[in-house]
Amino acid sequence: MLGRLALSARLYLSPATIPLLATGLTRSSTRASTRALSVMGKQDAEEGAKLTPSRRRRTKAAAEVENGNAQQEDGAAASSPKPAAKRSRTTKPKKDAGVAEAAAQPASEGAEAAAAANGEAAANGDAAAAEKPKPKRKPKEPKPPPGPLYDVSMRPPRFEGPAHRFLSWNVAGFRALIKKDAEVLKKLVALEQLDAVCLQETKLQERDVEKIVQEAGLTDWHVTFNCSTAKKGYSGTATLCREKPLSIRVGMGVEAHDDEGRVVAVELSDLWLVNAYVPNSGEGLKRLDYRVGEWDKAFAHFLKELQQGPGGKPVVLTGDLNCAHCEIDIHNPKGNLRSAGFTQEERDSFGQQVLGHAGLVDSFRQQHPGVVGYTYYSYRFNARASNRGWRLDYFLVSSDLADKVHDSYILKEITGSDHVPLGLVLKKA
Repeated sequence: MLGRLALSARLYLSPATIPLLATGLTRSSTRASTRALSVMGKQDAEEGAKLTPSRRRRTKAAAEVENGNAQQEDGAAASSPKPAAKRSRTTKPKKDAGVAEAAAQPASEGAEAAAAANGEAAANGDAAAAEKPKPKRKPKEPKPPPGPLYDVSMRPPRFEGPAHRFLSWNVAGFRALIKKDAEVLKKLVALEQLDAVCLQETKLQERDVEKIVQEAGLTDWHVTFNCSTAKKGYSGTATLCREKPLSIRVGMGVEAHDDEGRVVAVELSDLWLVNAYVPNSGEGLKRLDYRVGEWDKAFAHFLKELQQGPGGKPVVLTGDLNCAHCEIDIHNPKGNLRSAGFTQEERDSFGQQVLGHAGLVDSFRQQHPGVVGYTYYSYRFNARASNRGWRLDYFLVSSDLADKVHDSYILKEITGSDHVPLGLVLKKA
C-alpha cells in the first residue's frame, strides 16, 4: 500500500515541473527537481523492499521512465545542448504503459515551450540586427594632382613672326612607330610647321635608316642618325632638319660614352640644337653610379663647350633626359624614391650638372609653373587614361634664350609610343 502511495506522489510531482519550464527557469532549477525525485526514489527503495517481487519490478520500471523524462527536460532547458548520457537498455513493462505515457507527455510539452521561447528570442535578435545595419566604408577618393593638368588649351595664340619650331619624341622604336602609322610624323610636321624633328630610342642600324626615312615621307629633309654600336636594336637618336645644318656633331667626342648612339648636335644659324637620349639608371639602379658619376658630368661639360667654346652659340637641349626633376613631375613621388629616374642622386645631378653647370632653363616649367604635364606613361595599369605619368622629356634652353620662348607644349593626345611628343616655339632674334 505504501509503495502505491509513493508512486502516485511521484506521478503527481512530475506535472508540476511543466509551468516551471514554460516560464523559462534555468537549467539548475530543473536539475534540482531531478535531485528531489532522486531523494524520493531512495525512500521508495526502502518501502519497496517490503513489496512483492512483481510489484517491485513495476515500481523500478516507472522510476526509470521518470529519470528519462528528467534528462529530456535538462536537454530542452540548456542553452548549449550537450550529448545525452548513454542509458542502459531496459525493457518497458507492458502493464503500466499508460502510466509511463502520462509521465512523458508533460516533459515533451515543456520542451516544446522552451524551444518556442528560444526561437522567439533568436527571431528578436535577428530583427534587431536587421534594424541596425553595419556602416559601409566610404571608397577612397583619388588624391588630386598637386596642380592643374596641362591641356593644349593652355597654349598661347600662334606666333606669326620668325621662329624656330622644334618637336621631340621618344618613339620607342622608329620602325614600330611607322608600322603603327606611317603618316604620323608627316602630319605633325604639317600641323606645327616644324623646322626640325628630334627622335630618341630609334633602335635602328645604319643600313635601316634610308628605308625608314622613305616610309616616313621625309626624304627631302636632312637626316642625321646616331646608331648604337654597343648593342643592336638599342638606344639611338635621329635629328631631321628642313634646312641643312651648318655643322653636325655625332656623339660627345668621348669614346666611353659614344657607343650607344645617344647624342646628335646640329648647328643652326643662331644656336645649337642638341638631341639626347640620356642613359637610364636601369633595373636595380645598376647604372646609377655611371649615370650620375660619369655621364652627367661629361654631358654637362659638352653642353658648356658648345656655348662657350670657339664660335660658341646658345643651346637648345631636347630629348628623353630620363629624370623627373621635381615631385610635380611624377604622379607618385613618395612611392618612387628609389625608382630609376627619380632617385635623389639623379635629381640632384640633373639640377647641379644639366641645369646648374651647363646653365640651362626648363622652358616648360618656366612657362607653366605649378602645372602637371607628363610625357611618359607606362603601358601597364592604364596609366595614360588615368594620367599617372612622369615628365622625363624636356626642352631646356640657354639662359639668354629663356625670354624668347613663346610656347613649350606637350601633345598628350598623340599615340604610338609610351612617350608623347613635345614641342618648342622659340622666337628668333
